[in-house]
Amino acid sequence: MTAAKAATYEKRLDHLAMRTEAAWQEIADLIETKKPRDYDLAVSLLRDLSTLARRDGGHDSFTTRFLQLRSRHERKPSLQERFDKAGLP
Repeated sequence: MTAAKAATYEKRLDHLAMRTEAAWQEIADLIETKKPRDYDLAVSLLRDLSTLARRDGGHDSFTTRFLQLRSRHERKPSLQERFDKAGLP
């Protein structure tokens, strides 16, 4: 990743840090649509939240919350597959 891309990504994470609860709600809303494209957007946002949590020392909290989300949607194999491919817990 170039320095410019890394700086842009850090800015995105900084912005996300100010709206984590809204991001979790957005993820829930995207998943509820049951549309593949929205699943992809939710997973992308989850990856960013995971990166943010590792950066800011909140990875255990992220993992707990994510595992609850994963469990709540265990009957959605397409979504579960996306979680796995993204390397989410």
